[in-house]
Amino acid sequence: MRTPQLFILIIFYLVLYLTPTPCTAASVTGDMLFGYGASGWQAGLGLSQESIKPLGFFGYEKTGVAGYLSHDVDVDQFSSWIGGHKQVYVGNVGYTLEVFVANTQRPILATFLDNVAPHIGAYGEYNRMYGEYGHGLSGTAQIFVDDSGGVDYSIKPYLQLKRGGTWRLSAILGSTFGVGISYLEPTESLKIDLAYDEEGFSAHGLIEVPDQPMSVGAGWNGEQLQGFIRYVF
Repeated sequence: MRTPQLFILIIFYLVLYLTPTPCTAASVTGDMLFGYGASGWQAGLGLSQESIKPLGFFGYEKTGVAGYLSHDVDVDQFSSWIGGHKQVYVGNVGYTLEVFVANTQRPILATFLDNVAPHIGAYGEYNRMYGEYGHGLSGTAQIFVDDSGGVDYSIKPYLQLKRGGTWRLSAILGSTFGVGISYLEPTESLKIDLAYDEEGFSAHGLIEVPDQPMSVGAGWNGEQLQGFIRYVF
């Protein structure tokens, strides 16, 4: 079949387009992950590179690539996710574009998620702030490249409040319907994401350990509790 090969080639060029170019600040981060997920005990390795470039006096641009590879005790194949992203903020307006290739769900707060059929996908977001208040729209689309094929998508309009951190209330539209709420602590040491849709209630949390290069995360996928420890190097 030529169609999956064509889609993979398109994603490959998009990732190259989003790969960081020389700029004022760049960082490379690696991490090791150990935990218990939907398929039993898991271990993984992640790597990310991100560069920041100022845009005038009131904006900046972030570009980078990130990915991880993990293995579940009860599953023969490896789980993988790799993507490239670009974030641009100018004044009170920002947008994000991300493309990825994976056989797992898109990570939420870096937690281990369930394996799904191999697919390519894209994530986009636009937001505008008015002081402490703001609104935006995000969307995700995935095209499965196995024999069964298929498309999965979601659109999330949201309201945002920056008070004691960043709060976001969103509606979930598309292949499934529901609502969600997330919280990001001002120093980004605590992240929480809650959602309720047709598949049930899900929750994910991530907290950084003070003065240690590690964080602890936990998640509930509607059927099973997941947890992990992430070491950064």
